[in-house]
Amino acid sequence: MKTLLFLLLGVALYHQACARQAQINRGVPVDREFLTRQNEILHLLNKVHEPNRFKDQSELGRSYDPTAHFDKYKNASPVKSLVKLYTSGQLLPRGHIFTLFNDKHREQMITVFESLFYAQDWDTFYRTACWARDRVNEGQFVYALSVAVLHREDTRGIVLPPAYEIYPHLFVNSEVIHAAYRAKMRQEPAVVRMNFTGTVRNPEQRVAYLGEDVGMNSHHSHWHMDFPFWWKEQEYGSHKDRKGELFYWMHHQLISRFDLERLSNDLPFVEPLYWDEKIVDGFYPQTTYRVGGEFPARPDNFEFQDLKNIKVKDMVDYTRRIREAISQQAVITKNGDYYSLNDTTGIDTLGALIEPSVDSKHPEYYGALHNYGHIMLGQITDPKGKFNMPPGVMEHFETATRDPAFFRLHKYIDNLFKLHKDLLPKYTQAELSFPGVKVSDVTVDELVTYFEDFDIDLLNALDDTQELDDVEIKARVRRLNHKPFTFHITINSELDATAAVRVFLGPKYDWFGQEIPINEKRLYMVEIDKFVAKVNKGTTVVQRKSSESSVTIPDRETTKDLVKKVHDALEGKSSFYVCKDVRHCGYPDRLLLPKGKKEGMPFTLYVIVTDFEKEKVNDLPWDYDYGGSISYCGVLSGHKYPDSKPMGFPFDRHIDGDHFFTENMYQKEVKITFQDNE
Repeated sequence: MKTLLFLLLGVALYHQACARQAQINRGVPVDREFLTRQNEILHLLNKVHEPNRFKDQSELGRSYDPTAHFDKYKNASPVKSLVKLYTSGQLLPRGHIFTLFNDKHREQMITVFESLFYAQDWDTFYRTACWARDRVNEGQFVYALSVAVLHREDTRGIVLPPAYEIYPHLFVNSEVIHAAYRAKMRQEPAVVRMNFTGTVRNPEQRVAYLGEDVGMNSHHSHWHMDFPFWWKEQEYGSHKDRKGELFYWMHHQLISRFDLERLSNDLPFVEPLYWDEKIVDGFYPQTTYRVGGEFPARPDNFEFQDLKNIKVKDMVDYTRRIREAISQQAVITKNGDYYSLNDTTGIDTLGALIEPSVDSKHPEYYGALHNYGHIMLGQITDPKGKFNMPPGVMEHFETATRDPAFFRLHKYIDNLFKLHKDLLPKYTQAELSFPGVKVSDVTVDELVTYFEDFDIDLLNALDDTQELDDVEIKARVRRLNHKPFTFHITINSELDATAAVRVFLGPKYDWFGQEIPINEKRLYMVEIDKFVAKVNKGTTVVQRKSSESSVTIPDRETTKDLVKKVHDALEGKSSFYVCKDVRHCGYPDRLLLPKGKKEGMPFTLYVIVTDFEKEKVNDLPWDYDYGGSISYCGVLSGHKYPDSKPMGFPFDRHIDGDHFFTENMYQKEVKITFQDNE
């Protein structure tokens, strides 16, 4: 009997372990209600430029009257305003270009979002979405619906299609679109090769594969959906933990990664731009809007111009005021009080100020340095609106990183954050060390990168009729990838402990071939993983796969595959697995490593192990799965960021190389080899 009990207990524990592993790897199987909701969201986002072709949604949209159901909204004011705007013809018309940086466009989009977000239940949310689908500008609708799905509790876990398949025009060039239309007219399947912008005469062309990577573009746009600068935290009741700091850290990492790619391609670190100086490198996007013409180009050596509501002098003044606040280590609030920056939360306050978010302590005084910078770069070739040119690539989060000026703008902003960080005291040995714990060795598999082909479905890019069958037409792009690798970290400990492990990769040499001192190198260190591990007394070897990185997410599932999986599950042919904490935001796991060079390029690999018990902030299991990509994308509402250390620790503050290294740290040289398959 005792043997049987032990056997049954063992089986039970096995199934619990398997269930937990399944949840970590792919989530848990969902019920029919969730599947139905997932299916309806996919239908709403299908061919958004055309009238809804799904009869049930179309009929529901025509028959639903929001004015008869105001009691079904937690706050009915937004939906009242939305109906009024629609009936009076004041909404941005369908087919027109929507940009979040246009105040009027954004205000209308927020009205759409709030109408969806404040719906008391799924049924009201769904009916409101069907009503708005064919009445609201499609750009506003897609953005508002996406943000609502990401933040409503009854849609938590729903998977959105890849951004580059909802709006292909924002991710592929006009040559591809034209070729796709020709294939569509012939009703012939086609794969159209897409090249990166520029020519070999343009040095920036060497790193275009990063700025124009559709996964990186998607990451940037989804980050701004998870952390919208217009988010009204008190009204929406959804706390964005360390939002301002994440704004700083995510963009700082984008710049650091860009700099590592530049070194890999024999280019110097990117230089910041300045409001009163010429922008040396121009940019020709070679992309076109679905309706509304081509994205504007910018010639070399162009200067910033005054816009109607934003002056170059204003940008200089905003920068001066921010620098004054940093030097005084305090910002002036709307009430005229001083709010301290001289602690670990100061970076959060500063991030909210510079973006700015709704949480800015004084937006009238400190302006909107980041957002205005995007607008000024987007409208630089038609500042007075004389030629009625459409918004530039910098006026869409989906396209901004295509322009090298994006990285120059953010290097300028990042230097302001650096000013603040440099005024904070250096970390003490007590803050850096982990008594009784020593990292004795770190090994890693061979680091190899290569280019590969990737296909983008262009189904939503093309006009269509229900009489014509869909034809498989794809854009084929070259993208960077790397071979999978594993870290092996050997830790000697005098005690059993729960350890936080941080892994960074940085340059060994600068553009001139000189070794970079640690205090300068810290500015280019890229966090490639952060995780928690159990350390036993004695020797523990911690292994971590590159695919497990806390920074990245894998390739998004294609719309076609997602639709098929949902339909198969609804028909009972298979199960559909979902992790309710799954993230759409996350750096592509393909880009975890910089390209390196054919002959092998040396980098510095750095590991630090600290006491997680002293920095944890949640009462959750140490191995709780937050859905991935925590490092750059934070956590979903309802959780706090898992640790209390400043983002970028220990490289976020000034370093004295003679008093920095402790036994719980380890650094070594590694080589990244690029395999050219062409």
